[in-house]
Amino acid sequence: MKFIVAQVGARRSYAVPAILQEAGMLERFYTDIAGDIGLSAVFSAAAVLPLVGKSARRLAARRLPFNIRAKTTTFPGISLVHALREAMVARDPAAACREGVRFSDALGRAMARRGFGSATHMYSMLGECGPLFAEGKRRGLVTVSEIYIPLSTERILTEERKKFLGWEENVPDYAAVCRGFESSGGPRADADFAICPSEWVRDDLVRNFGFPSEHTAIVPYGVNPEMLSVSDEPVRGRILFAGTADLRKGIHYFAAAAEKLLVRRVRCEFRVAGNVERSVANQEQCRHLKFLGRVPRVKITGEFAVADVLVLPSLAEGSAETTYEALACGVPVVTTPEAGSVVRDGIDGRIVPSRDPEALANAIAEIVEDRQKRERMSRAARDRAHDYTWERYGERLLAALRQKFEDRP
Repeated sequence: MKFIVAQVGARRSYAVPAILQEAGMLERFYTDIAGDIGLSAVFSAAAVLPLVGKSARRLAARRLPFNIRAKTTTFPGISLVHALREAMVARDPAAACREGVRFSDALGRAMARRGFGSATHMYSMLGECGPLFAEGKRRGLVTVSEIYIPLSTERILTEERKKFLGWEENVPDYAAVCRGFESSGGPRADADFAICPSEWVRDDLVRNFGFPSEHTAIVPYGVNPEMLSVSDEPVRGRILFAGTADLRKGIHYFAAAAEKLLVRRVRCEFRVAGNVERSVANQEQCRHLKFLGRVPRVKITGEFAVADVLVLPSLAEGSAETTYEALACGVPVVTTPEAGSVVRDGIDGRIVPSRDPEALANAIAEIVEDRQKRERMSRAARDRAHDYTWERYGERLLAALRQKFEDRP
């Protein structure tokens, strides 16, 4: 097997192409832009300058693993045009969404023009770079799609937004925006094989999109092993929500649970580490939450170190990486089945029904008020995380691909 991998951004620090290269299975890696090769390296070096520092720092953080640089092709011209167009439409959500799809479409066409070499397989991330995927299918390449978020997510959110009007404003009609583009940004249900990070994602793919279960594999994500050594010094009652504070991640149910706990006089502090829109932060129901804004990755370990519990009442996730990070830091996790986590109910956290703030509040109180249980869950969490490092992720991914494509008769 020889794979072409295509992805936008530095998802999981380019783990997939690096793993395939290490196994001798990478033909080419196509991505939009990286901070340490070509003209992009020159711009990222400007990170110290005040005017361009923020953008340059983000770009500089996209550092390719050394073993894939020689096989990497980036498209800085297309990426620069996209950045300029994106800045021009930043205040128009529909136009910004359309620009993102146009960008993915343009990338896919450019990647297809660069060719396929001697590739036999192609690995794509959901609906990214659609024209490349389509051309690979036409040429007879075996196509593997990573379904990193449930394909029913937009339907779930559309229903939730109707129930919670005013929480998320100016949300575009995604389906309408995508019409006319090959890169729909939606399901790659025409793939030959699907990699799913959780049972939740696979069940959605099979049940709601008719994808054959036998053409799927579950490969959970991982965590940086350095987080296993983060000190566990919890502040009793410090409850952490880590991630974008939006409806998809259940910020409204977290706020409702906080209200219930305070009424019951369970002493807690509710911290939210992640981007938040004013329409969410200004909700009366969120008045008990402390919004920290986006916390840089280098500082988020400090939040985990003093958290008593991580709470993530998601409605739709692939397999939320913040839950892996919490486990590695010895923090019990309260989450939902829809978060796609590897948390074990009653062992290293609690799994509660989604959209149920009463159950959420009860689970939080159960851990905060029983310090022996909290300690047992903390130890179990670290033990669990040892089996979900990025090294183990790589082993599971390769095993899934080989079992499907090499071991068949």
